[in-house]
Amino acid sequence: MSARVRMPRVRATGADREAASHTGAASNARRALATLAATIERMPGSADAAAPRVMDAVREALSELERELGARTREVKAQRHFIEQVVDALPVGLYVVDREYRVQAWNHTRETGLQGIARGEALGRTIFEVLHRQPAESLREEYDAVFASGELHQYETESPASSAGQSPRIYRISKIPLRADGGDVTHVITVGEDVTAWKEAESRLAHTEKLAAIGQLAAGVMHEINNPLATIAACAETMALHFGDGPASSPRAAAPGGDAGATVPGQHAEYLRVIEAEVRRCKGIVEGLLDFSRARPADRALVGINAVVEQTLFLLKHHKRFKSVTVHSELDTEHGIVVSANPEQLVQVFMALLLNAADAIDEAGSITIRTRRAKGRGAELGVIAEVIDEGTGIPRSALRKIFEPFYTTKPPGRGTGLGLSVCYGIVADHGGRMEVESEPGKGSTFRVILPAAITAASDAQGGQPAGRHTDKQVDMRRRA
Repeated sequence: MSARVRMPRVRATGADREAASHTGAASNARRALATLAATIERMPGSADAAAPRVMDAVREALSELERELGARTREVKAQRHFIEQVVDALPVGLYVVDREYRVQAWNHTRETGLQGIARGEALGRTIFEVLHRQPAESLREEYDAVFASGELHQYETESPASSAGQSPRIYRISKIPLRADGGDVTHVITVGEDVTAWKEAESRLAHTEKLAAIGQLAAGVMHEINNPLATIAACAETMALHFGDGPASSPRAAAPGGDAGATVPGQHAEYLRVIEAEVRRCKGIVEGLLDFSRARPADRALVGINAVVEQTLFLLKHHKRFKSVTVHSELDTEHGIVVSANPEQLVQVFMALLLNAADAIDEAGSITIRTRRAKGRGAELGVIAEVIDEGTGIPRSALRKIFEPFYTTKPPGRGTGLGLSVCYGIVADHGGRMEVESEPGKGSTFRVILPAAITAASDAQGGQPAGRHTDKQVDMRRRA
C-alpha cells in the first residue's frame, strides 16, 4: 500500500494589482506541484521509499518559490508606495480619469486645494460627481478632445478667492494623454498648477520694461518741456514784479505796449502764484518720471503735513473738476504733525488722490481729507492722511491691482494708470506705505501712512488739547 503524502499548506501572500502576474504564477506552480504529488501517491509500492525524498524536494522548491514571490510582491508594493509618495509630494494637483470618466488616482495636493476633496471620496466616482464648479458637458468635451486627439491640452483659469481678504488664484491646467497598453489613449492625467506668483512676476517684468521706456522717453523730452516751462515761469515772475509796484486795483502807468491807466485786478496776484507753483510742480513731475529709470534721492525737509494738504487744496481750487465739489478738511493740529519729506512730491500724491476721488463721486457727493496721528500701544507710529470719497467704490477684484503701473478702472481717455503707482512709489520712498479700503457703491478711503519726524520744534508747537482738530468745509468752486 502506498504511503499517503500530505501537501503542506502554503500561506497565500497579499498582493496588489501590480503583483497579479506573480500571484497567478504562484497559483499555477502550486497546482503543478499538487499534480506531481498526486502522481507520486499513485505510484506502486516500490516508489514508497523514494516518495518522502521527492516530497521534501517539492516542499523545499515550493517554499523557495513562495519566498521569491513574496520578495517580488514586497518589491512591487515598495515601488508603488514610492511612486505614490512622489506623486503626493508634487506641489501640483494631479488626478487620473479613465475612458469611463472615473477617477483612478487623486494625489494629496488635490485633497488640500481650494476645491480640496478627500481621496476616498473621489476614487472610483465619475469626475462629474466630484467636480461641480464647471458644467459637466464642458468638462466632458475637454476630456473627449484629449481622448480623440491624443495630444496635450493646456489652458489657464482663475479661481475665486476662498475667503474674504484673499486674492483670486490663477491655475494652469494641463490634460495629458496616457496610453497604458501602448495603443489608444486609455487615461487622461490632469495637472493643476498654481501660477499666480509666476503671472505676477511676469506682469511686474512687463511693467518694468514699460517704465524703462517711460524713463527713456522722459529723458528725451525733458529738455524740450523745461524750455517752455522756464519761459512761463519767467513771464509769471515779471508780471508779479510789475503788479507788485503798486496796490491792487489801482491805476497803473502804461507798460510797454500797454494802455496807460490800466487797472490791476486783485485776483491776478493769486493767479500768478498758482502759475508759479504749477510750473514748479510740472518740472517736478518730469523729473519724477526720470526716477522710474534711475534712482535719484529727492531733497527733503521738515514739513507740516497740514500745510501740504492746504497747499494742495489751494491749487485744486482752480481745477475745472472741482467747480462743484465740496471738500471737508479735518486736520489734526496736535503738535503740528511734522514729517521729513519732499513737499512737492507730497502735493503730487494728495493731488492725485483728490482728483481720483473727484472722478469717483462725479459731482454727486463730497470728499473728506483728514490728518491724524497713528498710535499703537501708546507709542507714536507715524502720521496718517486719508482721502475719503462717497463715490462708486472699487471692485474687490481690482483692489490688488490698483497700485500697479498702467492699471486703471477709468474709461479710455480718462486715465493712464500711472497716478496711483507714482503715488505708491513716492510714499514708499519716504519710508511709508499706502492702504485702501473700498466697498462698491459706498466709496473708498485711501490712506497714506508716513513716519513722523520727532523734533524739539514740533513738540514746542503743542499747546492745543490732544486730538484737537481743525474742521472746515472748503468751497472748491471757482470764483467768478
